[in-house]
Amino acid sequence: MIDTHCHLDLLKEQDRLEALNDERLEYLINVGFDRKTIKNALKLAEHPKVFIAVGFHPHEADRVTDEDLAWLEEVARHPKVRAVGETGLDFYKNYASKENQERVFREQIRLARRLGLPLVVHMREAEEETLRVLEEEKAYEVGGVLHCFTGSYETMRRAVEMGFYISYSGIITYRNAERLREVVKRTPTSRILLETDAPFLAPQPVRGKPNKPTNIFYTAEVLAELLPNTSLEDVDRMTTQNAKNLFNLGPQVKKNAVVYEINNKLYVNLTNRCNLHCAFCQRERDRNFWVKGHWVWVERDPSVEEVLRLVKDPSAYDELVFCGYGEPTLRFDALKTLAKAFKERGARRVRVDTNGLLFTFLPKERLKELKGLVDAFSVSLNAPDAETYERVCRPVQKDAFKKVLEFIKEAKKLGFDVTVTAVDYDGVKLGEVEKLARRLGVKFKGRRYEVVG
Repeated sequence: MIDTHCHLDLLKEQDRLEALNDERLEYLINVGFDRKTIKNALKLAEHPKVFIAVGFHPHEADRVTDEDLAWLEEVARHPKVRAVGETGLDFYKNYASKENQERVFREQIRLARRLGLPLVVHMREAEEETLRVLEEEKAYEVGGVLHCFTGSYETMRRAVEMGFYISYSGIITYRNAERLREVVKRTPTSRILLETDAPFLAPQPVRGKPNKPTNIFYTAEVLAELLPNTSLEDVDRMTTQNAKNLFNLGPQVKKNAVVYEINNKLYVNLTNRCNLHCAFCQRERDRNFWVKGHWVWVERDPSVEEVLRLVKDPSAYDELVFCGYGEPTLRFDALKTLAKAFKERGARRVRVDTNGLLFTFLPKERLKELKGLVDAFSVSLNAPDAETYERVCRPVQKDAFKKVLEFIKEAKKLGFDVTVTAVDYDGVKLGEVEKLARRLGVKFKGRRYEVVG
């Protein structure tokens, strides 16, 4: 786990040593926010697991001079500095004038762009103003993180679209934070970070005490509860990889994930090829293929033998799932061979996540060949009618919606466990898709399109 925002110099010595010696904490991002704490951060950065962010907090803005900003630029060239900040706007307490806060914020964004460093942004009671400054100063060129996020869903979305990460603190564990937890549920998992902001904002189980980096696991447990199909191990891997991506920390994860584990399910990625161009898919957007800490994109279709070497014990998982950013049934013969091998080696359950277009390129009779080898199909339908399907899923095949419905009916008829799925993308009426699924006699599962995995 990586604590992406803490103030080690403000901790009790015992708590600081505990964090530095805890093997569960791979790295700590120690944040300096004025001259004194920046100097302290530079000293603490001598420890191998400590990296630092340096900047001037908005509370300091009335006192920040051009000389201070020149000094900051010199300091920010230190090899352990991985971000500029925390900087930003705080209109809650107004310890500094709004004019000076914005001036110092803009100067630090420009500094970050000159040095190619991401930003650590403090934002309180100033969501619209913060986003406006970030956009006007082209902060999307370097990105960064909105630290200790407590803002709205709309603010989160705009920040993510600018390339920013969203960092959640112990606040998400508080009993009165239900609105914020709803935002957490809709935050793309490839953009979530965790922090303690220690010694501040201790999570609920230790609220009222000085916070410390080792308390990050309380927050991680709540995050695992909020995200579907997510274990604590998934949260650890996912947020750690996200932090490494943002702050340029190593080692990086191996890409080309042919198989990848999430929540004790093993996913098998047979191909990137797909016969749809869904508007909500990462293939059609920014091509960010991070799924809970795994890079789910392969440079080539893996061979059957390669997959079998990687799946050492199919019986160890609750489920083996053929899934990825491609359509697994396009490799029907490989899928069939692997499913048979998995079953022979003790797989408890085999599922295929599919777009249901098998009958556009293979005879309907071929589906019977998967009986006894595949237990379930999860069919991505995403529309209650052909018109919506054409707009959202953008097929190239004629009568594609009709063919998907034929697949669902035939799979149910043959005795497969069938679930129709849909995402809450613009214009997709989940309630109508669920009604269609019920009429077809199969199960339904909706999901937020921002959250994958």
